[in-house]
Amino acid sequence: MTPTAPTPSSVKSDFFWNTAWSMMLAASTIIMLLAVTRSAGLAAGGLFSLALAIGQQFQTLGMYEVRTYQVTDVEKRFAFGDYLALRFLTVAAMAIGIVALSALRGTSPADCAALALIASLKLFDAFEDVFYSELQRCGYLALAGRAGFIRSFVTTVSFTALVFVTQDLLTSAFLCFCVSFATMLLVFLPPSRRLFPLRPHWSLSAIRSLSLACLPLFLASFIAIYLANAPRFAIDRFLDHDQQGYFAIIFMPAFAINLASTIVFRPLLTTMAKIWLRRDFSRFWAIIRKGLAATAGAFLLVALLTDLCGALLLGFVFDKDVSVFRWELFILVLGGAMNSASVILYYALTTMRLQRIVFIGYLISAVTVSFALVFFVPTLALYGAAISYALAMTVLSLFFFAALLIGVRTHKKTKSD
Repeated sequence: MTPTAPTPSSVKSDFFWNTAWSMMLAASTIIMLLAVTRSAGLAAGGLFSLALAIGQQFQTLGMYEVRTYQVTDVEKRFAFGDYLALRFLTVAAMAIGIVALSALRGTSPADCAALALIASLKLFDAFEDVFYSELQRCGYLALAGRAGFIRSFVTTVSFTALVFVTQDLLTSAFLCFCVSFATMLLVFLPPSRRLFPLRPHWSLSAIRSLSLACLPLFLASFIAIYLANAPRFAIDRFLDHDQQGYFAIIFMPAFAINLASTIVFRPLLTTMAKIWLRRDFSRFWAIIRKGLAATAGAFLLVALLTDLCGALLLGFVFDKDVSVFRWELFILVLGGAMNSASVILYYALTTMRLQRIVFIGYLISAVTVSFALVFFVPTLALYGAAISYALAMTVLSLFFFAALLIGVRTHKKTKSD
């Protein structure tokens, strides 16, 4: 007997569950870092932050930035089986990358193992994303958001409880890995099975075509995550785990800005793709303005709160005095706003299928941040790391905005001709 397909979700339900999932995903990093810092100390928090950076860096390989392409593939050029087959390959490559980089970054066998296991929690984010994206493409974003929320919630709660009980990162990460794997299977497979076949389609031609189509996006995404993680890698090279822990704490307000813009913009991706197919330029710009306005509003709010009580609040929550990092906090908030703006513009350029332009923008910013970090961090420490991050994100946003203006103008001219 064929399972009955669920009723397509409403815009209100889509927004609610996508918001809940986005907030849970953002909060998970803060909650787990808080648990590690309070239970095991600042150096352990620095190790956790570095592990998170490694996991995020290779998560881009696991996801291969297929989501943006998949949810905007409204003409169904590729079937879900094609996307799933590619995801098995990319997640396997992600696992290998995590183990290799953890072995290089760890200072002892225990450190290497802890880095690899904590980073490997990101494997589930990468794998479940292929189901999340297909559910969104089919009009069931609420189902995807609910499943993602549950899995993130269970992972966060289990890791937090385990690290307080064991006060050991390695044990906590291993047990949490098992719990997270089981939860992912339970929450994503049943609703997905009712809507589309779950078998991977091992077609070499389809995998090659999809890989080539998303290659510029993957390379751009890999560099984008490098831009966010480069300060952590530079701190690991030039400073110590304590400074890494402080940077992880003062970077938190930037997450709030990214979260706000993501909540507003992500549910609109498929709609934006359909509008672009009709070349409705005014509505296309309206969606982009909405995202940028949300980013600007979030920046003003977070900047005000950071100036008034940011250092005091972070110090109270994490039980560490960060009052000497007031300027670093503000600069990182500015960098977070620029990062959010660049993500919105990136989605727009991807919808227009200008992946190569996106890659060029990220490459320019990567070169900028690399030189800035080598120059500023050894002499200015965390202040230098904050300046380098904000500078790279500003360069990226300006480049993307200029590319978007030129791209839309070119399409308008082509349509009128």
